[in-house]
Amino acid sequence: MTAQVRDGTRRDGDRTVARRVFAGLRMIAYLLVLGFLGYQLWRVRHGLGDSLRLVAWGDALLAMALTAVGGVPGFFGWRMLLAGLGTRLPLPTAIRVFFLAGLTRYLPGGVWPAVAHAAMARPLGEPPARLAGAFVATQGLAVIAGLAVGLVALPWLVAADAVWWALLPVLAAASVPLAAPRLLERLLGVAQRVLRRGGEAPALPARRTLFAVTGLMTVGWLISGLHVTVLAVALGAPPAGALTVGIGGFALSTVAGVVTLVMPSGLGPREAVLGLTVATLLTGPGLVTLVALSRVLITVGDVISTAVVLGWLALTGRLTPRPVPPAGDRRTGPTDQRTEGLPSS
Repeated sequence: MTAQVRDGTRRDGDRTVARRVFAGLRMIAYLLVLGFLGYQLWRVRHGLGDSLRLVAWGDALLAMALTAVGGVPGFFGWRMLLAGLGTRLPLPTAIRVFFLAGLTRYLPGGVWPAVAHAAMARPLGEPPARLAGAFVATQGLAVIAGLAVGLVALPWLVAADAVWWALLPVLAAASVPLAAPRLLERLLGVAQRVLRRGGEAPALPARRTLFAVTGLMTVGWLISGLHVTVLAVALGAPPAGALTVGIGGFALSTVAGVVTLVMPSGLGPREAVLGLTVATLLTGPGLVTLVALSRVLITVGDVISTAVVLGWLALTGRLTPRPVPPAGDRRTGPTDQRTEGLPSS
């Protein structure tokens, strides 16, 4: 018994050391990224003011509005997938869960939005694994849609560097789970183990629902990417290139941020990829200004849109979670095939 206790204590100590090492490495990564971004701003500091003056207030407000509106299709895609998994949340409740959990992506580590979805499921009387799984699956479909939208920038990108042709095999590999939903179910199982949620991973709805959700994600990328187009044109980029590279480059940069789980909201990788793509149109202070403004406008847009939505819910008395229904009345399995994937209000 004493040996078992010693072994358990040793394992706990090893896990504690591993957590501390990981936390230290993560802090170093944060400092390196912030240092790199700060250096880029300092490097073009003399031309930064002139570049900022080229972007009028109207351009900035339009760009910020596009980033906020671009998130709406993603919300309906998530709700559609959640309905296909067997949970139909009333519209006010779904809005509250989606927007509050969405803010956690600004916390260090990429698992917090899934954790937030799981935590908010219990007061609603829903399985935590199902809400967390719906978020993870939606993110996976968003990555596929983002890579597909990124192809609109391919002609400009390969003209600058042939390495961008690598997007084609990457997109083909990423699309495999969409053609074979069982792979997505395995991904949900992995996410469930990482989040330490018991029970079986939820079975995904039919392929047609997955394609519909991916389509909504694609619409969201197209709208959100227009904010880069607006900023690029204001800074002197040709409109044709700004349209394709702006939309495609933003989609690729955000996908890079999504798959980089360590950094909050993809900080660093997103700026790096956006800079690499937009560098085919702009250079120097104009390029740095666009990348910095994109991050600022997206963050401010997230905060304002979330505050507006939650304020509206509070004023209408819909911010309080709905009561937990009796166990016999709760839907725990996939929806009926005739109504599968159709959002209800």
